[in-house]
Amino acid sequence: MRHRGIEDIEDIEDIEDVAYRPPEGQEGEVEVYTVRDLLRRAAPGLFLRPQRMGFHQLLIVEQGSTLHTVDFTAHQLGAGSVLWIRPGQVQQWSDPTQIEGTVLIFPAGLLDLATDALTSADSPEGPHHWASEEVDPARLVDLRTTISRLAADPTMPPVVRRTAMRHALSILLLHLVSWHRAHQDAAEVPEAFRDFRALVERRFAAWHDVAQYARALGWSPRTIARATRDARGATPKQIIDGRLLLEARRLLVQTDHPVHRIGTQLGFEDPSNFTAWFRRRDGRAPSEFRASGAVRGTQLAR
Repeated sequence: MRHRGIEDIEDIEDIEDVAYRPPEGQEGEVEVYTVRDLLRRAAPGLFLRPQRMGFHQLLIVEQGSTLHTVDFTAHQLGAGSVLWIRPGQVQQWSDPTQIEGTVLIFPAGLLDLATDALTSADSPEGPHHWASEEVDPARLVDLRTTISRLAADPTMPPVVRRTAMRHALSILLLHLVSWHRAHQDAAEVPEAFRDFRALVERRFAAWHDVAQYARALGWSPRTIARATRDARGATPKQIIDGRLLLEARRLLVQTDHPVHRIGTQLGFEDPSNFTAWFRRRDGRAPSEFRASGAVRGTQLAR
């Protein structure tokens, strides 16, 4: 595996940007590793530092337990649990030597459109953490084993293996989503919310007003508000602000950009407006949040 940060990244920043760099000839494939594989390939201390991912990483824990932080939320992982880290998210391993498991790596855009939509693959708010009691353990083992065997099959032509593994991955992810919905007893997410949330992910830094999304989508603000309330128990403005706050926190801990520059990146023309906006939502000024070292997690997932 040739992901920058796995083998050859230099320790130059507090948070490493881990780019998608698959082995030669395996672009666009599902890569399968054990946690021990990753540790053997890692630069010293890599897993002690926060990493911003440039690809999808699905971690299936088979033995042991550890904490794993993703975007300021710490997840307790144990045998049978699964964690999905999406591109752009900041992760922080606690102690990977305490677990054994399988890691699936795949690039953004690999899934077909239907699977992408059903799994909310491009959204940091999509299903991402499954405790052991939320999954069918035998089925999870079967699905994981199928993908691992496909990856190790030397008789299969590359183009056939690539397609088979993509389909196997899609089946695994769809099972995970179905288990998530069954555990949460969640209703089908309204179409208006899915469209709104997908557009927020693309335009949050430029569009801060609900009316801008309503015009672009052809939905009325009232329809979006009702769909958002049904799906998340929140207002559309809270969804927009939540995504903005997440990105602001990421930039504050990932970069050394001045606060005013971060505000500009996020669509605030006046730096003082950004500072006041951030303080109202986080309770701290941006500089205070940056100094707190909050990347290691501000809450423990339930």
